Amino acid sequence: MRVLWFTNTFVPGKEQSETDSLRQGGGWMLALCHALLEKHPEITLGVASTGSVPSIEKYNSRGIDCFVIPMRNKNSRKGKARALKMCTQIVNEWAPDIIHIHGTERFFGLMSARSLISIPTVVSIQGLRIPYSEWYHFFGNRSLFDIIKLHRFIEIPVMRGLLWDYYRYCKTARREQEIICGNRYFMGRTIWDRSHLFSINPEAKYYSVGEVLREPFWNAHWDRSQCQRYRILYINPGNPRKGVETLLKAADILKRDYSALEVGLVGTIGHRRGYDRYIRKEIMKRSEYVRELDSLNAEKITSELSKSHVFVSASYIDNSPNAVCEAQLVGVPVVSSYRGGVLSLIEDKQTGMFFPSGDAPLLASIIKKIFEDDNLAAMLSHNARIEASKRHDSKTIVQTLLSTYDQVIEGFKIEQGDR
Repeated sequence: MRVLWFTNTFVPGKEQSETDSLRQGGGWMLALCHALLEKHPEITLGVASTGSVPSIEKYNSRGIDCFVIPMRNKNSRKGKARALKMCTQIVNEWAPDIIHIHGTERFFGLMSARSLISIPTVVSIQGLRIPYSEWYHFFGNRSLFDIIKLHRFIEIPVMRGLLWDYYRYCKTARREQEIICGNRYFMGRTIWDRSHLFSINPEAKYYSVGEVLREPFWNAHWDRSQCQRYRILYINPGNPRKGVETLLKAADILKRDYSALEVGLVGTIGHRRGYDRYIRKEIMKRSEYVRELDSLNAEKITSELSKSHVFVSASYIDNSPNAVCEAQLVGVPVVSSYRGGVLSLIEDKQTGMFFPSGDAPLLASIIKKIFEDDNLAAMLSHNARIEASKRHDSKTIVQTLLSTYDQVIEGFKIEQGDR
């Protein structure tokens, strides 16, 4: 079987410094890539994404045919049209048996939605821009006045800042609508993404396929007797949808009772946006116990998880955040907002604990329960690790993925024969 992937974030063998449009992330896709080829070396795999290159780059990395498609400005309409044409060219030249498009966020799904290609195509759902772009999801519980205050004076007239980010996000949501309506076969992993898919395209075929997590998260094992007590870990503070302010307010409450409290924030916070400056000011107010850890690789994140007492996800909306899955696999007690696809990852009070998004006092109260009850922490850790180990088993996921490929190819042939 010849399988061609189109991905948002990575091309094997390319470092971000070499191709600056390949954003950080996609580690789980690389893990799936390795698991697929390790267990089924008869598969021929190609991987394509966009990058800041002058022309299409083609090379082979460890047996994988790789393609970097030029796109210097991801917001340029002409650039997208040109890149879409190049994607079609790659498909025609490489001649895959099936195309797997990772994510509905980028333009890749338009190839099949607009019938530019005649190849069996399946689209993985990662996040979903359409529900993410709801005002109350994108901005959380902030008022319009608060949102405007989060802008530098110069940002709005020069088309920068959160409001312009929201405008562009809504534009990509409209493109996502076309991709979902125009495609037939989809893969997902939560009740939430399945429900939203069928609300938009009731004729879609949906296959449930899990994610392979990176090796370091399998090798670590959280131990409450070895962790740094009263330490909280949080990932991605630079995204307003992730709700870091809720955690910071909860930390203020917890600090009254726990002088040894520490909060670690993993992920890059920019310097230019008004929102970034606001978050940095909020962190500086709490510099005594809040630590900015910047972006970390899998090994370092695993180390930070292992030494933390609790992991918190405070998002206003999410599908299946890898950070939650990784924390569960390591065994750190997880506290998450009750939103989106996280309902498929956590059983409340068994494999983690929920709180209503934006409710800082209740978040603080739940964290305090874990701080005070080692038996509760140990039970959450044990149950989450067992559940995550089953959910992310690479052998099962690869078998399910290949079965899905076979079903999509067969379904496509039947539909073509009926026309």
